[in-house]
Amino acid sequence: MAHGKPAVLEYDNDGSWLYRLNIEPEMGIPEGQEEETQIGWKCYEVRGYNKATKENVKRVVIRSVIDETAEFDLVNSYNKHVLGIAVNESAVEEYKEYLQFTEDLDAVLIEDLSN
Repeated sequence: MAHGKPAVLEYDNDGSWLYRLNIEPEMGIPEGQEEETQIGWKCYEVRGYNKATKENVKRVVIRSVIDETAEFDLVNSYNKHVLGIAVNESAVEEYKEYLQFTEDLDAVLIEDLSN
């Protein structure tokens, strides 16, 4: 059911835009039926108010997941561990997860915004 599938990037009348990630069919059993069918769409959605460039969309998505203070804490905890100031193995893993998230997001944005 591709009919009604939401756009990945959609401009609103107020000058803002919506960016949708991971658009997938939403399955369910409609009332009065017995078989599971697609009942709509589900996705992760963010709204931005500046120009919808790759950099701006990336910033909005990242800030919807982690705020600036928490991001700095990740970096600082990692640096403290690397420099031997405060040993914290979990800081390394958390920072690696964050960096992988940003790499994965880059790949998705390149594909989504080039279409």
